[in-house]
Amino acid sequence: MGKGLAILSVAAGAFVCAASLGLLPSEYVPVAAPRGALLGGGALLVLVGFMSLARDHRVSDTIASLLLLAMAAGAGWLTFYAPEGTLNRYVPFVPPSVNEALARLLFGLGAAVCVGMAFWGLRRIFR
Repeated sequence: MGKGLAILSVAAGAFVCAASLGLLPSEYVPVAAPRGALLGGGALLVLVGFMSLARDHRVSDTIASLLLLAMAAGAGWLTFYAPEGTLNRYVPFVPPSVNEALARLLFGLGAAVCVGMAFWGLRRIFR
C-alpha cells in the first residue's frame, strides 16, 4: 500500500507540474493560483513520493531535508513578502492588524523550525 501511495503522489505531483507549465488545459486546474505556486506544490508532491520510494535512508533523509527547506522557503515568503492583508482573514475574533502580526510570527517560527530540522537532518547525513 505504501508504494502505491508513493507512486500516486509522484503522479499527482507530475500532473500539477504539467498543469502549471501550461501543458494541460486550464479547466483541469480548479484552483486559481499563480503558476509558480502550482509548480512548487507539484514539486513538493513529487519529492514526497520519491522520499517514500527511496530504499536507502541517506537518500530518504536528503530528500526530507530538501522538502523541509522548501516548506521553510514558502513559510519565509509568507512571513516577509506576502502582501499586506493576505493573512488577516483566518481568525475571526481578533482585529485584523493583530491577526496579520500573529500569522507572520507563526509562519516565521515555522520557517525557523523547518530550517533547524533540515540542518539537523543534513548533519546526520554527512556524519
